[in-house]
Amino acid sequence: MLHFAGGSNPRTPRASRALSRKGTRRIAALVAVPLLAVSVAACSDDDGSDSKPPSVSGSWGKKPKIDKGAGDPPSDLKTQVLKSGDGQKVRKGDAVSAHYVGQLWNGKEFDSSWKRKAPATFQIGTGKVIKGWDEALVGKKIGSRVEIVAPPNKGYGKKGQPPTIPGNSTLVFVVDLEKIAPNKIDGKPVDKPQNSQLPKVSTKVDKDKAPSIEMPKGKDEAPDELISETVVKGDGKKSVDEKSTILTHFTAKAWKGGKQLDDTWAQGGAPQEIPVAQIPGWGKGLKGAKAGSRVVVSVPQSEFPKEQRKQFKDGVVFSVDILEVK
Repeated sequence: MLHFAGGSNPRTPRASRALSRKGTRRIAALVAVPLLAVSVAACSDDDGSDSKPPSVSGSWGKKPKIDKGAGDPPSDLKTQVLKSGDGQKVRKGDAVSAHYVGQLWNGKEFDSSWKRKAPATFQIGTGKVIKGWDEALVGKKIGSRVEIVAPPNKGYGKKGQPPTIPGNSTLVFVVDLEKIAPNKIDGKPVDKPQNSQLPKVSTKVDKDKAPSIEMPKGKDEAPDELISETVVKGDGKKSVDEKSTILTHFTAKAWKGGKQLDDTWAQGGAPQEIPVAQIPGWGKGLKGAKAGSRVVVSVPQSEFPKEQRKQFKDGVVFSVDILEVK
């Protein structure tokens, strides 16, 4: 995992490793999606049919207090709607933004979006998160608070997620469903040739995979200056500035050899909320772009923190899809 200095707030490496099914190295620690983004086959617990889900207190939108479980944990998935929302129902394939807290049956907390002060976004119902979430949240309405008790075969199974989640753990989540996020941009391709100094990026929009990036022949390093170009132009109401947070899908490659460095499509299937100041070059390169746009940003070595310039000596090219601007 790669950490950037200057405004970053790195999170634990295990979170990003959990998300990355293909071992892709992540460009920014903030992009790392929390622990529930891997589904692992496993055996179930002993029968705990007489047990009850832990009690939950607190209002929707604020971090809840969850009691520890009593007795043996259940062997089946348990789902309880603690507050019913009045929004649209979550469907398979939706990218859902949610605040949540997760703890073990014994009451020990292992993850919380409230601690990170930002909701997380996940694709639901397609195997991109643990089975307990996929099965419990499809059909629930936005605005709801849902308690999920997931036995090992609906969570991380025999192996767990050391060191915070032991093997064969029953997990308890309380999830506040905030919204269904857009999962692809809706802008129009720009009707002019792309800048020959930049890699050629496809303007085809696919919610399930990153656009292709064709690296220029004979060029093994980024131009000396930061260069950006909008190749798909959106018409959102708000433009990006250097203080913006965006909901985005992005892919990144090293200039030399076109080595893949990051790809949010491949690492969980859902867009992520990222402050543009978090990633070198984004504040300048995305400035003025609107939601619905795809922007190509070439970031030279000089834009990276000093301690990482050797690592990115040839520069990086990003293709950034801007779904929302906040």
